[in-house]
Amino acid sequence: MNINTDVSKAALNQCGSSDDASKATAPYGEWESEITSEVVFAESWAMTSPRVCRKTGRTFFCENRLDGVSHLVEITDSGCKDVLPDGYSASSRVYEYGGGAFAILSGGRLIFSNRSDNTVNVLDADSATVEFLLKSDRLRYACFNVHPGDEPWVLAIEEDHESEIPDKVRNYVVAINVETREVKRVIEGADFYKFPSFSHDGKKICWVQWNFPDMPWSGVQLFWADWTSDGTVQNVQLVAGADRKSVTEPRWGPDGYLYFCQEQANFRQLFRIQPGDERPTLFLLTGIEDIADVEFGSASMYADARTYAILSKELMVIAGTRYGSSSIFQINLETKDITEMLLAVSETAVDGIERVSDTSFLQIGAGSRTPQVLRSVDISETGMTQTILRNSTNRILPLSLFKEPEHIKVPAKKGPKREIHGFFWRPHNPRFKGLVGEKPPLIVQSHGGPTGHYGPGLNLTLQYWISRGYAVFAINYSGSDGHGKEYRDSLNGNWGILDTDDVAECVEYLGENGLVDKLRVGIRGGSAGGYSVLQALCRYPDIFAGGVSYYGISELKLLLDSTHKMESHYLDLLVFMENMTQAEKDKIMHDRSPLYHAGSITAPLLILHGDADNVVPIEQAHTIYDEVKKRGGDAKLVTFVGEGHGFRKGENNIRAQKEEENWRRKTLVRK
Repeated sequence: MNINTDVSKAALNQCGSSDDASKATAPYGEWESEITSEVVFAESWAMTSPRVCRKTGRTFFCENRLDGVSHLVEITDSGCKDVLPDGYSASSRVYEYGGGAFAILSGGRLIFSNRSDNTVNVLDADSATVEFLLKSDRLRYACFNVHPGDEPWVLAIEEDHESEIPDKVRNYVVAINVETREVKRVIEGADFYKFPSFSHDGKKICWVQWNFPDMPWSGVQLFWADWTSDGTVQNVQLVAGADRKSVTEPRWGPDGYLYFCQEQANFRQLFRIQPGDERPTLFLLTGIEDIADVEFGSASMYADARTYAILSKELMVIAGTRYGSSSIFQINLETKDITEMLLAVSETAVDGIERVSDTSFLQIGAGSRTPQVLRSVDISETGMTQTILRNSTNRILPLSLFKEPEHIKVPAKKGPKREIHGFFWRPHNPRFKGLVGEKPPLIVQSHGGPTGHYGPGLNLTLQYWISRGYAVFAINYSGSDGHGKEYRDSLNGNWGILDTDDVAECVEYLGENGLVDKLRVGIRGGSAGGYSVLQALCRYPDIFAGGVSYYGISELKLLLDSTHKMESHYLDLLVFMENMTQAEKDKIMHDRSPLYHAGSITAPLLILHGDADNVVPIEQAHTIYDEVKKRGGDAKLVTFVGEGHGFRKGENNIRAQKEEENWRRKTLVRK
């Protein structure tokens, strides 16, 4: 894989480019940039979920725009065409994070979840009309999979909110009859389900499931069963996961095999099984020396994911991740030979790969110097061709605006022996350079999850700061996925300690190597990343000049008592140890809650939070704000009406960016 995994000290200390003489000189943080808030949030959007009808070849995808709506778009010969009428948003609230909001039926019809009222509807893309299918005040649906034959059944995940108490919310695999509107609960009994799907001949179905306290990357089991035309199953069998290895993304192939990704040693690898086999087999790949260290498959909290596609009996394309960076590979299913495809991709969308034909596919992803695009890729005996079908911004941005990040491995000096990973962007602007002798201020970006990771793909939010003269380090602290099981599991029992220790270690490393001004370090993050912000300010007050917490966690017990089902037992893995008493659990939650250590926060703190957040309720923001202010600290709380966990509307994101800009100038820019 084309990844720089070892940056030398000499390389880290390289100064500006040879054309510095032509640049204007200005203090870091004061550079003018054409990457404005409007470019980032009003003139850009995110794409996901490409879907292709196998019968007609018609192609659709979701586009999340500044109006907060998830639009359905069809790719036609004349370009991209909106097909979803006003008043609808193709988005699901299953597991709160959503995903898998639509599927293609037949004849230009699509089944989709509408976010505002949890209805399931059928869209006629030709007439742009919507027919109501299902509605319930308590039921939510996602991860649709359409029967490949003439049967009217659609598999889906159903989430029943008859009770909002997390342990009483129920999930099922259901079959929806799109003709009669009947819904049958096909599989039940587990706490969570994902990836229900029909085999190519429609005779079998598969799904994955898991129970508390496990998460989508631990203790997940894969099952299959025989399907009957009356919407029921027979002969349910466990396929994989009996040994608690992580299983994700099962996908049926036209060769009759069921493919899936499962942990093998330290990384998820590709497996397959066909009906009649006793057990799955590891799909041993040849052609790339270090392929065993590449991780395949997504195990996120989203309801759906597609990071590979089986094009034919002979060909598969798959995204692989190593040290947080993604590449696209081509696999010959007969010879088991794997080759890296020369695409400008360093980060692939969680739901971003879809088959078009036996020799072509769609892919959504970003390069290290190019924003996210939706591309079509055609493979032939003579090579590969790609076509950009849709850009994620309508502003044409020159490549000279951007510089590739450096993947850095930081050897920890304290605590357990480990290397800490992350991506470092130097300040970069074609028109400006810093003052002689001045080191740039640093913004540490902490990701959410906490079992997530930052990739090196172009992120306009981060580029906003980079182009203004800030150095940015996106830390993939211990516990981040995309770095193997050992690295991910190292955070278990250590959340709030090891991850913030990693932040401190990396700040020291960057400062010691002369890359940043150690006296001007800020930290930002959302959700679990916001918790990292608060914890870092509490535990390392001498390091940070300012912090910005987006919908962050300030009190762990409050989180435990008020969060949604998916994460209601997350602390069992992240914080608690086996056989702890309740008194011991209460103490450790108190000890690791920033709220009770707010007196240690000396750096100015900006808090940005939506008042409709069901994952981290806004009480978390009010309590830490009140406590910091009561102790004489410098804090500001900005509330966003109607926003949930992550801001959807462009106008609110622009407002948040401007608030943060003022905070950065106040805390990190040299006057």
